[in-house]
Amino acid sequence: MSGKWVYMALAALSGVLLSFELHWISFLMISLGMIRIFYRESSTFLILYIAFMLFFYFVSEVVRIANTSQYESPDKIQEIALTFKQYPQIDGNRLRAVAVTPQKEKFMLLYKIPTENEKNELTHKLRSGLTCMMNGQLVKPEANRNEHAFNYQLYLKRMDIHWIFEPDSIHVTDCHLSTVSITDSLQNLRASGIHSIETKFPKTLASYAAALIFGERSLISEEADRSYKQLGVVHLLAISGLHVGIIAGAAFFLCIRLGMTRESVIWTLFIFLPGYAVLSGANPPVIRAVIMAILLLSSKKWRMPLSTLDIFSISFILFLLFDPMLVYHIGFQLSYAVSFALTLSSGYFFQKNENVICQMMNISVVSMFSSLPILSYHFYEFSLISIAANLLFVPLYTLLLLPAVFILFALSIMDFSIFPMAAAVVDRIVQLSEKMALAAGSFPYSVFLAGKPSSVGLIFIVSGILVFFVLKEKKIRLLKCALPLIVVLAVHSLIQKYSPYGEVVFIDVGQGDSILIKLPYNQGVYMIDTGGQLKFPIPEWQKKRKPYSLGRDTLIPFLKSKGISRIDKLILTHSDTDHIGAANELMGELKISEILISPNSWEKPIMAEIVNKAFIENIKVEEIKAGYGWKNKAGVFHFIYPFDDDYEGNDDSLVLYASFGGMRWLFTGDLESAGELEVASTYSRLEVDVLKIGHHGSRGSTSLPFVQLTKPRYAIISAGKSNRYGHPHTEVLEILDMENIQILRTDEHGAIHYRFNSKGGTFKTVLPYDSARSLLGQ
Repeated sequence: MSGKWVYMALAALSGVLLSFELHWISFLMISLGMIRIFYRESSTFLILYIAFMLFFYFVSEVVRIANTSQYESPDKIQEIALTFKQYPQIDGNRLRAVAVTPQKEKFMLLYKIPTENEKNELTHKLRSGLTCMMNGQLVKPEANRNEHAFNYQLYLKRMDIHWIFEPDSIHVTDCHLSTVSITDSLQNLRASGIHSIETKFPKTLASYAAALIFGERSLISEEADRSYKQLGVVHLLAISGLHVGIIAGAAFFLCIRLGMTRESVIWTLFIFLPGYAVLSGANPPVIRAVIMAILLLSSKKWRMPLSTLDIFSISFILFLLFDPMLVYHIGFQLSYAVSFALTLSSGYFFQKNENVICQMMNISVVSMFSSLPILSYHFYEFSLISIAANLLFVPLYTLLLLPAVFILFALSIMDFSIFPMAAAVVDRIVQLSEKMALAAGSFPYSVFLAGKPSSVGLIFIVSGILVFFVLKEKKIRLLKCALPLIVVLAVHSLIQKYSPYGEVVFIDVGQGDSILIKLPYNQGVYMIDTGGQLKFPIPEWQKKRKPYSLGRDTLIPFLKSKGISRIDKLILTHSDTDHIGAANELMGELKISEILISPNSWEKPIMAEIVNKAFIENIKVEEIKAGYGWKNKAGVFHFIYPFDDDYEGNDDSLVLYASFGGMRWLFTGDLESAGELEVASTYSRLEVDVLKIGHHGSRGSTSLPFVQLTKPRYAIISAGKSNRYGHPHTEVLEILDMENIQILRTDEHGAIHYRFNSKGGTFKTVLPYDSARSLLGQ
């Protein structure tokens, strides 16, 4: 089997995908694997390959079928004993942990801590392995409410977690320490180490030390994390194979210097490496590196005929045998894709006579290209300057910062007097590296926005990468090797940008409004409002390290998934936070040609802040009212309200009438009954097909005369799920129902899409809905 384990790894992956993803890509991969074996290997090996694939198919089927819950519906649970299977994570006033029932079912435990004293008590006394008696509520995890958004429900299901448990309270007096496993002890030791770093290290250095020693990245600032991602060097902030290799090598050297025999050192590493995997967070890249290191040591010790590719393949098989669901883990995908590419290309890509810089550049090229499809699929973009960034940051981190933080951690434990001075020096270096990352990450065109590739697009991208490696093996120049991939990416980008299909998306932003209009053939990208969050002052102890941000966490990823990097017109209907609160974040991330606002709405503080930032970003801001409009080949757009320059709030919302995609649209902002009356008295005829209901379906809007004037076929209501205002109000729904108008609501259906071309279009909703399916004729 020497040299052939890679086929078994492919068989294992094929079997898993056959069970989890009954997709044409799975069958394509299986067919290509079998064809290659048929022509290159014996019939006996082909039978072994098929048997191996079927074995993993049945293993995956067992896992898939067993992935169910004993609880059938949300319910109140009394007096349940839950054991913490990980050290609880406390961020602000929120506690999160995986806990298991006596029947071994896993819950995601989420608890809102009521007081600062209780937070301090829970922080010091809760730990992995602790069992507590609790009362609480089972809650179904949320599915994604916007297209391409993170699906928390699916994420938990792949961890065999089907319910969120929200305890009424957690009393440490009701807790006892059950039998503590070695894993529990190591997790508690990890938490203690992270706490020690937070306490003793300077703030900036502490965040990097926790990441480099224990794999805890939550302490790193959002700004720094984003910059490292844009540079394509964020892997340096996570414990990876490179870190494990350096640590294992250092441990081996120290043990030898201490006089231990090679035999004893190898057995020591067999024990130390799995323990360190748990201490560093047990993420897939770490576990992969540890398994490969142990297999490599074993092959040396017992002289097993295993190549590096064999060791890589066996580790892959063991991973999938342990948990087939790991194929969905992004860290697993990136770690094995990059490692596989580096292993395969080592023979012809890395020459012994090359200098260190050339070898580092080759490693960066291989890493960038092999990770490109995964980054495009999950994050919709990838760094164009990662090769140069790696040349700068990899030596800095591997040769200086990584050894330095380990030495500092040892000094802090032994409480040496030199620690504060040494920590201050390293902290300064870290701050300088962070500033370099921030500056480099802000370079224009440093990132290629790929958008979410389709299955076919992904196949072409992977094919372009394979062609690159084949050509490079033949010693062809780097630029010529990369040319097919560059063409594929260029065509993919052009197809996405100049698609013959347009789209209107009523984005689910909770209790607020945000509407995207993307016209066919790149004839215009417009956004009406951005949604926003009301912010209230809270005590310091309740603040999260990285609080949710609507712009950063919802709008920007959604727009990037659509391949949108530029908004031609950002229309801010009026100066309410729930309509324009995220505009500032968009200006920092996207190119915006102009912003249209209601006359004198800038007198309100929130709009004034947006206008000031637009001035700094050199974005044109224009006050407009009824009479302003534009048209192009895709459609006609006219503002029909307000009529005057006085700004008084909701009833001075910009109201846009548009005709495109075979529909007539009316976007009303938060227009209320008084404004509707003005519109009705001015326009004797104003029939539309789609009416965006004003003010989220409040009873103060959508009067019967206005509905009878516009005569819409469809009514769109943008409101937050279970919002505190009770929107949409029953009175509005009754009026719409009385007029036989089809209603679509973001609170019930998630984001609402209308996809169209020159011949017309169809509606669809992100969340399943019977009437929505009826509307689509499905």
